[in-house]
Amino acid sequence: MNNIFNYRIFLLLLRYILGGVFIYASIDKIQNPQEFSDLIDNFHITPITLNNIFALTLPWLELIIGFGLITGFFLEASLKIIILLLIWFIFILAQAVFRGIDTHCGCFKVGDGVENIDYKFLLIKRIFEDVVFLGMALILKFKAQFNKGK
Repeated sequence: MNNIFNYRIFLLLLRYILGGVFIYASIDKIQNPQEFSDLIDNFHITPITLNNIFALTLPWLELIIGFGLITGFFLEASLKIIILLLIWFIFILAQAVFRGIDTHCGCFKVGDGVENIDYKFLLIKRIFEDVVFLGMALILKFKAQFNKGK
């Protein structure tokens, strides 16, 4: 009984942490869509028109799915979207590192404005963070699949 209770608390904690991360990540981007669009452009993988569309929609999507994780509304859909987004984020950051693109990722704050920073190290750090977040999302996703049979 105690293990079941601890397991449920663990899963709830994962939901709250992951939901909070996505909500936090969305706030500065919602407030500064032009700066976020410029950061997206620095990755050199999409045309400027798509960068603008992404800069206007992605932060709101992050906010909605963050609330979805925390509240449990549309939990399955939120998890699927988060998993896809995290895979996409890992790809974008990894290609920037491999191509030698030295840029701020814009993951949480778009206007950091820090001088003399090692952006390659920061991008690699963000990749590892995204892998951890992806692991959390996969635990939540597959937990839901196992519980359907009970």
